[in-house]
Amino acid sequence: MQFNSPAYLTGIDRSGIGKDGVFCADYVNMVRNTTGRLVGDMTRGASGVHVSSQLTARSLNHGKLSKEQLSEWLYTAFYLLDRCCLPLMGLAAKQTTQIEQLKNDKIRDQEQIIQLQNKLIEKKDEEIKVVKDTVVSELKSYSSVVQESCSAALAPQKIVSAVKQVSQEVDRSRNIIVFGVDEDQNEKPEQKVLAILDKIEEKPQISGCVRLGQIKPGVVRPLRFRVRSQDNVYQILRKASTLRNFEDLKKVFLSPDRTVEERVSRKKLVIELREKRGADPNHNYVIRKGEIVRVDKT
Repeated sequence: MQFNSPAYLTGIDRSGIGKDGVFCADYVNMVRNTTGRLVGDMTRGASGVHVSSQLTARSLNHGKLSKEQLSEWLYTAFYLLDRCCLPLMGLAAKQTTQIEQLKNDKIRDQEQIIQLQNKLIEKKDEEIKVVKDTVVSELKSYSSVVQESCSAALAPQKIVSAVKQVSQEVDRSRNIIVFGVDEDQNEKPEQKVLAILDKIEEKPQISGCVRLGQIKPGVVRPLRFRVRSQDNVYQILRKASTLRNFEDLKKVFLSPDRTVEERVSRKKLVIELREKRGADPNHNYVIRKGEIVRVDKT
């Protein structure tokens, strides 16, 4: 049997596979294509073989195949194995080692970031404790002055109430309120909050996730949850406006946990903001630090 075999190694011999120290898809495809042509010719030349998986040494040992043809196949197979496959396998193993090293480096970097975050949280907690201790000390001093100058001393219950109020305000600074989240009978509020935070790529540790207010027909109660630091609150609220980019979250918005007085003040500012925007549509007005300011439209 005569074969007009293609020059199997034309092109692949000039590519210098493995010599440049690079493992790439182009080299793999060149080896795969050449191997496919070689195996295809051997399958057609073998005796009683229809698919390559049936190839054996015996099926190739018959008089119809010339010595020259067998020699060419043998040399091509040797070349592909020794000068192509082995170098590519070595490069693949090297790159695998490099990838593992990069993964380990990334893990170490993440661990360092977590350690720094924990230190920052500890520092914030220490600052809050200092504020509480200072308030208690000042209230005690004030009570002593009143007792010395007045016949009626400041009631201890008022001191406790003042300390409790300051403590609540500090704790409130780590709360976030979520409006517009559908309420279900057997819902798990924490899972709903985590799903929303995942949309803005935030994964803080949360606690105290509850609905606020009494259940009323047709009224969706807001959710409140707590994070570990005021930095977490700032980071989450900074990204909250991106929720409008998600079709199922267009009606959901986040806000700080404000006191009754703060909510009343905020409501007045929002009404005033709408009036200014309506009266001056050529400029953009926003609320910043408790005031309405004008900013240029972009």
